[in-house]
Amino acid sequence: MTLMKIAAVDDDPTFLASLASLVASLPSGKDVTLIPFSGSQPFLVSDLATFDAFFLDIYIDGQTGIDLANHLKKEIKDPWIVFLTSSQEEAVEAFKLGAAHYLLKPIDPKTLEEALRRIKEGVARKDKRIVLENKGGFQPILLRDLIYVESFGNVKDFKTANGVISVRKSTEEVLSLLAHDARFFPLTRSYIVNFDYVRSLKSEGLVLSTGETLPVPREKKKAVTAAFLSYLGS
Repeated sequence: MTLMKIAAVDDDPTFLASLASLVASLPSGKDVTLIPFSGSQPFLVSDLATFDAFFLDIYIDGQTGIDLANHLKKEIKDPWIVFLTSSQEEAVEAFKLGAAHYLLKPIDPKTLEEALRRIKEGVARKDKRIVLENKGGFQPILLRDLIYVESFGNVKDFKTANGVISVRKSTEEVLSLLAHDARFFPLTRSYIVNFDYVRSLKSEGLVLSTGETLPVPREKKKAVTAAFLSYLGS
């Protein structure tokens, strides 16, 4: 059993104690170690890279959880962040920062269990990879770095965060490689997109975090929208 380590930052020690107790009582919390921080300063000087996820209160001793989240995103690649808040109004800003979840106080055990489950699945898939072969030899790709696949007949360009890898593969072979990962969706005959990189759906297509826009045919717009919303809620 792999132990998962989560930092919880809140300026209310009583709440932190109750949160730790609640986590320990849940099925997904049995192998979780919750490390409490009752202020932003001791948290910021800790070894942030050792944590698998972060629970951040929206308001912490003069700073905001949003500030801490922005700091984390500069220090750590794709941190798993869950915001703790007393108001649903704060959730919009939370999801703009790519939060995995937000928890309303008082914390509902079912909602916390869902957040822990989502984090566990995310941590487990963070290091999933595929290996492609081309003239340059064997090319490993972390699936978290794969933004989309573009098809040019039997040549496929794998656009990743680290560059483009071109291989000769059929669309069926590529779909088979990605079949068990819910992040990837066959947008058109030309594109397979990683939903993790989608920031919005506009009339012209899917807008990615890279600034690129992938076209969506009019007849597929409803299906793409439904698939994306389903992915967000999964």
